[in-house]
Amino acid sequence: MVSRLGALVLAAGLAAGPALAREPARAPAADALAPCPEQGPGFVRARGARTCFRLSGRVGAGIDLRAGSGTRSAPSAAGRFAIDTRTDSDYGPVRAFVRMGHGRP
Repeated sequence: MVSRLGALVLAAGLAAGPALAREPARAPAADALAPCPEQGPGFVRARGARTCFRLSGRVGAGIDLRAGSGTRSAPSAAGRFAIDTRTDSDYGPVRAFVRMGHGRP
């Protein structure tokens, strides 16, 4: 037997369920970014923004083999990610560049 308070809580939860549901996040439309060729190859600009940006990076992997009496192999990996932003301001161009990496270049 369900108590009166329990029935009220259950009814409130069922009624609020759909109201609390969230729509899944949508990926931005392909036309949300416009090319920004005046800053260089690979730069894009979000519609309505003044700042152009470029995301770039690289990944490399391999195995180092050494011949000898005790043959060893060791995996090697390296990666790098860069963000480059450029904006034309009243005082001239403004640029921010961040590069993060791991391993050998």
